[in-house]
Amino acid sequence: MPTESAGGVAARSNLEMMPNAAETLHRLFDAALASQDADLYLANQGHASELHHAVRHLCALGFSADKPEARRDLHRALYKLYDLQICRPSPDVTANQDSVELLRIRKLIEAHWMKWEERRIAGLPDEIAPDQIGEAIKSLWREHSSYGHPVFDFMRDNANRDQIVTYFTTDYALNMRFYDLIVLSLVGIDEDVRMEVAGNFWDEMGQGNPTRTHVRLYRDLLDYLGVKDDPQAFVEALGWEGLAGHNLLVSFALSRRAYFRSIGALAITELSDPDQYARLLDGCRRVGIGTDQSGVLDYYSEHVEVDALHGDGWIDNVIVPVLRRYPDQARAVLEGAAMRLNTSKDYWDWQLATMKQMEGASSGQPALA
Repeated sequence: MPTESAGGVAARSNLEMMPNAAETLHRLFDAALASQDADLYLANQGHASELHHAVRHLCALGFSADKPEARRDLHRALYKLYDLQICRPSPDVTANQDSVELLRIRKLIEAHWMKWEERRIAGLPDEIAPDQIGEAIKSLWREHSSYGHPVFDFMRDNANRDQIVTYFTTDYALNMRFYDLIVLSLVGIDEDVRMEVAGNFWDEMGQGNPTRTHVRLYRDLLDYLGVKDDPQAFVEALGWEGLAGHNLLVSFALSRRAYFRSIGALAITELSDPDQYARLLDGCRRVGIGTDQSGVLDYYSEHVEVDALHGDGWIDNVIVPVLRRYPDQARAVLEGAAMRLNTSKDYWDWQLATMKQMEGASSGQPALA
């Protein structure tokens, strides 16, 4: 029977057996996506087996050996796989949305990733009454290390204009997708919770005013800042942290089984936005963003006002009624909230480090870690 140290050597050897796993993933995965039939492409010359081997290798690196580069490779692939399900319809969209081989890749990555996320959760109660879930979610939020994250204090008090603009570009992917998350959360839900979710949807739609939809308000902000609306460039600039935050909410929204986690994650999002966006708005005004043109910051100011209501509404009018029907799913709701808090902290840590690196580069001093 091998000793523990021998087992560790064997594990390291296995991880070293495929040094070009990332290159293999990108080459085969991107070629499969670009083909008219991903399954047919991957069936040729053993590509499917080679791709699965590369993905398993990267999952071991990213989610067991804690290699951030591998996590980024995997989350980039997941981002593209999710986009197959919710991309804008067009004649150029191929049949690869239903690819069996790509679905196998997605499920493989998700299985390893979710186990990794679950290991990062601690101290959740196994049982909690539906009427107590609101306080449990709020306590989880207030006691989490992401609460009052310093990136928003930094933007309020110290960040320059370029650093704040960088925040807007890194926040793009999820902000542009939030409408779809709300729509997906409406599918199949019970009648007594539809009104609350529909109210969220109506706010996303500018309450019927096409110039006030949240997507339009965000694009107006980018136009004002002179930032080219380039979704691919914005996504490519993200670290694994930003991709994981996006992917978590999309993966929940696309899965019927993850519905209870999804409503917990969305509740945390609605609860946390008002305070942090208020600090962001103070920072914008400090550096002159929006002071010369009224309404340019309405995307964020509206979330400060509206999400203060949505947070409690989501708990009282969606989560509580759902848990009265399925009381054994309270832990799943809290798991979704905890995972959202963990991925948010990862993302904000990355954003703050990125801004401080910009600060060092612009001042000619060594970049801050």
